[in-house]
Amino acid sequence: MSGAEPITKLGVIGDVHAEHQRLSLALEYLKSLRVDATVCTGDIVDGLGCPNESIRLLDSAAIHTVRGNHDRWILQDKARHVENAHLATDLSKDSLTYLEALPSQVTLDTIEGKLLLCHGIADDDLRKVWPGTENMPAERSHLLDDIILEGTYKYVINGHMHFRTLIHFENLTLINAGTLKGEHWPGFSVIDFETQQITAFEFHGNEIKPVRMRDLTDETHKIWVNTQSFCGEWDPVMLF
Repeated sequence: MSGAEPITKLGVIGDVHAEHQRLSLALEYLKSLRVDATVCTGDIVDGLGCPNESIRLLDSAAIHTVRGNHDRWILQDKARHVENAHLATDLSKDSLTYLEALPSQVTLDTIEGKLLLCHGIADDDLRKVWPGTENMPAERSHLLDDIILEGTYKYVINGHMHFRTLIHFENLTLINAGTLKGEHWPGFSVIDFETQQITAFEFHGNEIKPVRMRDLTDETHKIWVNTQSFCGEWDPVMLF
């Protein structure tokens, strides 16, 4: 964001999966909230809706978007057996050009420090991060550990897991943006860096309702040193 003012209020949209109608509603809602910018964690294709319209909406609104593994796969003609998969032939020339140009990560400046936007972690669009719970083992990441150690970023926003949550580290907060897909908590979020709060919104039919507000930094929640310190005993900080 060279030359741009640091972001105070940020819209956060997770994996789209061709949910063009929800994407349109989310973008209009975020516009009404006067966010300074909006980010999207990619995976634009492979879903029940229209990938071309989803791409047009993101492009026309100048949304900061990164490439997800599904976007990479469609360009490589891989994993087309996944549910509701699209083919490259389903995409317009403009859509293909847009996907080909998507970066794997984007750096943004906020009033509270630098933010890294990616799909998985950094260039690895399949990497999951999860401290571990009774039902799901820990997922660690040396890539994220390196980012934490480097100290450049205050925040990382990613997607891929379709689970809107906060994971607190000593010097960094990881925010999973979730997804617009499906019936289990589809939605988006707004981060106010001035108040240090994130508000989660969900779709109920065509209505959008706020469902949860969290502090970006909260010492009452488990704070990890890095992903190697994950012990598998974590109460998720949910954004739904």
